[in-house]
Amino acid sequence: MTEVRHEDVAAYALGLLSEEERAEFERHLSGCASCAEEAGAFAAMGELIKGVHPDDLLPQPPEHEVESLLVRRAATERRRRRLHRAFMSAAACLVVAAGVFLAVSSVTGGPNPDSIHSPARALLMTGNTYSAADPATGVSAVVGLEDKGWGTHVALELKGVKGPLQCRLMAVGDDGRSETVASWGVPDKGYGVPGSPDPLLLHGGTSLPESELNHFTVETFEGRTLATIQV
Repeated sequence: MTEVRHEDVAAYALGLLSEEERAEFERHLSGCASCAEEAGAFAAMGELIKGVHPDDLLPQPPEHEVESLLVRRAATERRRRRLHRAFMSAAACLVVAAGVFLAVSSVTGGPNPDSIHSPARALLMTGNTYSAADPATGVSAVVGLEDKGWGTHVALELKGVKGPLQCRLMAVGDDGRSETVASWGVPDKGYGVPGSPDPLLLHGGTSLPESELNHFTVETFEGRTLATIQV
């Protein structure tokens, strides 16, 4: 049995294998996706011959030199494809690394991605917005609303709050029904205060339609109200 090598794909595509070698390689192709892909790339001999510069063929070389030239062209194309795949893999790694960097930065105190762009920021820019400031607590809040088929999409920007606290945003309807939109923890440094100027940005939802909303409250888990936003 003839030994089949992956490198034979160019010779196979160019018709340079013996009958026995060709039969063996065709059996190999049925179970080797990478060789099948390479064979398809080299099957169009017309395109390869078009790529041969006239200077490569003048003066007219012997037949075996023409075959050698085509094989070298095929090998060059194969290396080019491998380099392209390596480049795309490296680019994908860079994208993943960038994502990891942003995640680590947000945990270690770097720029908060929410301060640049987030679903909450987008909703505050495009939705119906309502704001309030409580002089007693020093907390200011803005909510953005978007009516949905399932209820209301809600975004919150919160400033002037120091921790440690556990808080929640409550939606209250015209009929008095209330639902928790979101809950969060406030670290010691707080949000939107000296030394920690970035606001808290988050989003959540309520089953109450926007038309039935009366107000929102920002409160601690102990029930202390930090801000009330009328809708």
